[in-house]
Amino acid sequence: MKKTIKINNKNFKVDIKENLLKFLTPTTPGTKYYDSPPERTINKFEKGRILLQTNQFLYLMNSIGYNLKNKSLLDVGAGNGIVPRLILNFTNLRKCDGTDPFYDGEHTTSWQKHDRDKLFLTLSKFLKDQKNEFDISKYLNSLTQQDFSMRPGKIKLIRNKKTKKMKFYTFGAADLKKLKKKYDIIYCKAIEHISNLTEIIKNINFVTKKGSIVYFKHRSFFSYLGPHRYSSTGIPWGHVLMSSAEYKKYVSKFHKDRKKKMLNFYFSEISYPRFTVNDIIKEFLNNGYQMVLKINENGRFNVEKAKKSKILLDNWKIIEKRYPSLGLEELMSGIYHIIFKKIT
Repeated sequence: MKKTIKINNKNFKVDIKENLLKFLTPTTPGTKYYDSPPERTINKFEKGRILLQTNQFLYLMNSIGYNLKNKSLLDVGAGNGIVPRLILNFTNLRKCDGTDPFYDGEHTTSWQKHDRDKLFLTLSKFLKDQKNEFDISKYLNSLTQQDFSMRPGKIKLIRNKKTKKMKFYTFGAADLKKLKKKYDIIYCKAIEHISNLTEIIKNINFVTKKGSIVYFKHRSFFSYLGPHRYSSTGIPWGHVLMSSAEYKKYVSKFHKDRKKKMLNFYFSEISYPRFTVNDIIKEFLNNGYQMVLKINENGRFNVEKAKKSKILLDNWKIIEKRYPSLGLEELMSGIYHIIFKKIT
């Protein structure tokens, strides 16, 4: 069978190996590329990812001149909670809380089940051994699988000896009002998994005050691997070019064995209806915030993506009609770092 599919009356070649697999980080031996992480020991690359996220957060706070002393932080979509826990223990924050509706192993994209306390102690010891300094050169060999380009500068760390234990709440961004607290900093790494953008902003308003900082780390749905490994296609930006009906046809033809799971992830576990970075910025500006910083962090596959970008230019009319607020920058994007400040 010839591996092609018709999109908007044009035939597109489907090549999962060339257009998808080569862009993914390796999975555990014996598992499929679309399987959730199995229960196993956290490897050095995952430890590197945690260190990089923490390092980048502190570096960007320093870059915008924001002093963390005596501030409160809420991590929305905290995952295994190690990033906010490290931030709390190696800065002079007053307190830090985290929220996530899923525990390890409970969601497709969740961390595998592991000993969180042991992982925290391991990474804490690493930072102590570096004389309480974040220096990316000291853990760069653990980042070979990370899709990043923003190398944070050196950051001096402060051992926080007065902090209380981090509090963790098991609900999502749509229920932040339940906290009945306000924070100085909101850190959110999972906005692409939340569907109602207006509801997100509304709930963030419940937990912020004038002067609060909101920091999004965001992988756009419209980027090359926007639908994650679980529902990306064998066509470059196929998820952008296809209508919903065409995507369902594609899945039925090429992924019969996991059709239900793939469609569920595509329409339920990542934001739907879709919103662009411009939509995010517009929504915040309309709700009394100013944008302080926006960085598009393209990663290690930038050259390969550029080689495939002709498909976007050749089919721009399709994209423009479906997503009028979408630009080429977002289609070519990696990870966005966007920081807002509440001014009213």
